Amino acid sequence: MTDWDHLASGDGLGPADRAMTQLLGIAESGDAPAFFRALKQHVETLRDLLDQDPAEYAAWRASIKAACSKINLKTLDALVNPSTEGGSDSITSTLPRLAAERCELWHDKDGNAYGTITRDDHREHWRLDSAGFRDWLAFLAYSQSGRSASSENLKAATNALAGQAKFDSPEYVPCWRVGHRDGSYWLDLGDDRWRAVEITATGWAIRDNPPVRFLRTKATRPLPEPVSGGDVDALWELVNVPEQERLLVLAWILECYRADTPYALLELTGEQGSAKSTAQRILRRFIDPNAVELRGRPKTVEDTFVAAANSHLISYENLSSLTNDQSDALCTICTGGGYASRRFFTNGEEHFLQAHNPVVLNGISPVVLRPDLLDRSISVALPVITYRRTEREVKEALNRAAPRIMGALLDLLCETLALLPNVQIPPESLPRMADFARLGEAIARVLKHPQGHFLRLYTEHRRTSITRTIEGSPVAAALVDFAQCGRTYEGTVKGLLELLSEKRPDLEREDYWPRSPKGLGDALRRYSPALRQLGIEV
Repeated sequence: MTDWDHLASGDGLGPADRAMTQLLGIAESGDAPAFFRALKQHVETLRDLLDQDPAEYAAWRASIKAACSKINLKTLDALVNPSTEGGSDSITSTLPRLAAERCELWHDKDGNAYGTITRDDHREHWRLDSAGFRDWLAFLAYSQSGRSASSENLKAATNALAGQAKFDSPEYVPCWRVGHRDGSYWLDLGDDRWRAVEITATGWAIRDNPPVRFLRTKATRPLPEPVSGGDVDALWELVNVPEQERLLVLAWILECYRADTPYALLELTGEQGSAKSTAQRILRRFIDPNAVELRGRPKTVEDTFVAAANSHLISYENLSSLTNDQSDALCTICTGGGYASRRFFTNGEEHFLQAHNPVVLNGISPVVLRPDLLDRSISVALPVITYRRTEREVKEALNRAAPRIMGALLDLLCETLALLPNVQIPPESLPRMADFARLGEAIARVLKHPQGHFLRLYTEHRRTSITRTIEGSPVAAALVDFAQCGRTYEGTVKGLLELLSEKRPDLEREDYWPRSPKGLGDALRRYSPALRQLGIEV
């Protein structure tokens, strides 16, 4: 009988004491294989000791280390506490399992991976590659193992979870701020409880754990919590919108709450001192608050689509111009479309972004000049402010009024949705933004305007905006001058180009004057809708 066998059989010792005494005696003999063979009998006992008295276990572990250098303590730790097996490598192997047990994995129709986390009394939905999910994953690793996970651990765990989400989990539709499900519109409040507002033709209500899976980023900010009994007119005391344009802006706001129709673009213009940026910030407060309320001009088209893929409202300020590519991108975003490019570090695989967002922008001079984008836009010129308030006064007034304004907007939307099925506009009178026109007409009727009021206002607004397009295009201006002289033309595009060039020879040398019949043909197709509204048929 060895010394440790004698000690282990001694009276008065508990199971943990007997196990530690026996194993320490084997370690002092220097027989590492015998130590691990004996350890198998006491793993559960030592595991209980580690849970109940970590300090005592740590002291015994130190004694083992001092008694025999041949005993691998990592192997000891791995047998007693498997969650620490292999140090940081074990976090990589166990973290995906821990995360999958504590969150619901799913994917969208494009194969992007997501996770739904239950926290306290609510559910949160995150893309697996988002900062929000990464933070939760890091917390999970620390709370379960007491150790920090490295960037490599988190990346490896995310990759493993993404595969499970894409190939072994259900498919759902993710939404940003607004959603549509089973005849109801949903609006994410953006608060810490992840509540949302359900909006129907019969009313609205704030719901816990909404069925729509809303996504967020760290820049997402909460909407004002709506309160019934407010008045929409209180909004106009905060934003510098001319009275004759308020119905158009109101229709634009309510359209932003719908998820199943094309969106209009709102352009705010005016000289310095007209509070364009302030108005834009306040309008955004009731649509899609964000840590970065106003952004500068994007450098690339991809930047615009990245912004659209991570928020609901696209908001730019102080623009002096838009390139043709940027105009085309905004058209696509308002209507709904995508952007594709080669994925980094690959030879041919594409990376694509889907976007369907409302847009608001401002500048001193109008920047929406291309006819296709102009046909989707509302341009409002803000007057110079004569009575100013400090930034603090505006903020305090907004905070006081915001809940009731939010409630009034939702009340108006519910009444509008109830009336909308009864709004019929003849097909020949419908503009390009047909859904927007019908919504605006319904809003106007709810506000007791006569039938056809909004459509007349919108049509006249579009005709006025066309003047900008004509003035910004030498070709369109030349065609207007030609038609205003009472002349008509029938023949080839080449003949028309020669005729127009003879009338205005100075334009032939300009960059924007077509140099070939094909160039003129492209211009005619682009400006035909605008010219048609002026009574000029091409």
